[in-house]
Amino acid sequence: METTRIELEQELDVEKPIFIEGLAGIGHVGKTSVAYLADHLGAEKVGELYSHHFPPYTIVTDEKTVELLKNDIYQIKRDDKADIVLIEGNAQASTPEGHFEVAEKIIELVEETEPERIVTIGGYGTGEVVEDPSVFGVTSSDSIQEEYESADIEFEHDVDQIVGASGLILGIGKDRGYEGICLLGETPGFLLSDPKATEAVLNTLESMLELDLDYSELDEKVQESQDVLKKLQNIQNQQSQDQDQQNSDLGYIG
Repeated sequence: METTRIELEQELDVEKPIFIEGLAGIGHVGKTSVAYLADHLGAEKVGELYSHHFPPYTIVTDEKTVELLKNDIYQIKRDDKADIVLIEGNAQASTPEGHFEVAEKIIELVEETEPERIVTIGGYGTGEVVEDPSVFGVTSSDSIQEEYESADIEFEHDVDQIVGASGLILGIGKDRGYEGICLLGETPGFLLSDPKATEAVLNTLESMLELDLDYSELDEKVQESQDVLKKLQNIQNQQSQDQDQQNSDLGYIG
């Protein structure tokens, strides 16, 4: 029995596309970035990926019906620019073996489309409030980093590992001869969804792929998230002041 499968409603009709992956993860940066592209670029859904390695629960929709966890596959055909294939979803595998199996299955799809480049997207949690998030880049080879000089991607950073699909797809793709880049949106790591980091990644993608995106739907969510972060920052500052006061008081104990 196949434990990870791709079900295509129709064959992909793309030529040397950019293959973009973004799944659920830290701050949901990958998932929300790619979902935003699908929603705002008129992407055509062509299939889904299912796996027994996804966590053992289902999604209850607004209509109170049930759905299995899955990753959705889209295509975007462009006349004068590279076509795009997107894969986004609400789940990643929950075991090391599952992560590799799902990544290998996605690479099979990559090999079918013979992409010009692979782009994977995730979040990089700092554990601290991030007011102006950066986008960190990791590439399959240093020779292609020059191509992204105008895209506001930071290659001078402290990222030393990428956990999950974003790293594995890039790494396995490299072994199969595909060039690629992973974009990591800087995020505190304690927000369920981080629209500010998502916006930073989308800005980068807009430059990389020559897109024209409307951010109006993100603006309100960004403001809401910034309000939450300000409250968290105030709490952290107060806790720090309280700790300093306690340390000062202890100085009087001889």
